[in-house]
Amino acid sequence: MIKKSYMYLTEEILKENPNICEYMAPSLDARQDIVVVEIPKLGKEATQKAIEEWGQPKSKITHLVFCTTSVVDMPGADYKLTNLLGLQPSIK
Repeated sequence: MIKKSYMYLTEEILKENPNICEYMAPSLDARQDIVVVEIPKLGKEATQKAIEEWGQPKSKITHLVFCTTSVVDMPGADYKLTNLLGLQPSIK
């Protein structure tokens, strides 16, 4: 049983979707549209911080592990993240 769920929202997202947090508002499509765009962006921010802490160049990255159950989108967020980071398409 899911007891609590979280969603990434910014002031910009809330301004563009004012009823997204209203109880019983038909917002599932709006939420799906948001996560398709925002998940890769969040992944990029987190990955850039991890690469900085790691202290090695991006060219040494051989694998990308990515998981989300928020949305079905093709191409997936992992592919979009690879492009946002400028990683080689051959990365596993």
